[in-house]
Amino acid sequence: MTAMKTDTSSTKRAILRCAISRAVAVASAALALDAVAEPDFASFRETWITDRLSIGIGVASSTLTDSERPKDVAGRRTFVGYVWKLEDAERAAFVPELKYWPIDNLRLTLTADHVSGRTRNYNLAKHSDGVAELYGPALLVEGLLPLFDNKLLLHAGGGVVYGFGDFSEVTWWKLGYASEDSWNTLGRPTVKTRQDHYRRIFVDDAFGWAVSAGCAWRPTPRFELDLSLRHVWIEPECQFGYEYSAPRGFEKHQDGEFTMNHLSVAITGSHVF
Repeated sequence: MTAMKTDTSSTKRAILRCAISRAVAVASAALALDAVAEPDFASFRETWITDRLSIGIGVASSTLTDSERPKDVAGRRTFVGYVWKLEDAERAAFVPELKYWPIDNLRLTLTADHVSGRTRNYNLAKHSDGVAELYGPALLVEGLLPLFDNKLLLHAGGGVVYGFGDFSEVTWWKLGYASEDSWNTLGRPTVKTRQDHYRRIFVDDAFGWAVSAGCAWRPTPRFELDLSLRHVWIEPECQFGYEYSAPRGFEKHQDGEFTMNHLSVAITGSHVF
């Protein structure tokens, strides 16, 4: 009888040890899966975000650098039609900026580029059809030269720009009046003339190239003030024509392009993560 009780106790202990071993194995596997499912975000942030990423906003001012063409409609040497000149319009704009340092002394800068030009026609004094505008992202690759224990950073580089084109026609021209003076004389009406169409100019989107240079100052490790100078070469195509009611729609009269190469100066304040 005593031997039988001993065998039973041994069996129970063996079963208990087996259950405990299985529980430990299951718990270890669960911990391993949990470690895979939940990555170490603190380590990721320290490795890839801290001192590498900054987000900011600034003010940029642009001025056109190639703003005139010959007064030659017959040879199609103007921008389009009688438009031979562009004047700076709405030169200042707020621009967001995102910067990332993948390696030391090299950064990627994603910012916004903006330029606009008021058209001038030589056939009528002070005549303007409207304002051509480009606004879009600019991606730059810039090399860095740190000075004074990384408090001052000189930078230079280049990249690409994509501008979304737009044209805002002045009211009297769009409605079909002969001149702004005649429109004013008639009391600045908001209806079309006897013509059954609107005058329209459409500006296409366009890619451009840019070079940049500047310097950044870090008074604290988490704040950066950046002054940059950028030159952009970009030339969107355009179409002048007449817009009728549906179903006729827009009928193109002439193709052209606006040379909107420009120089931009921007000052940006950024938070460095």
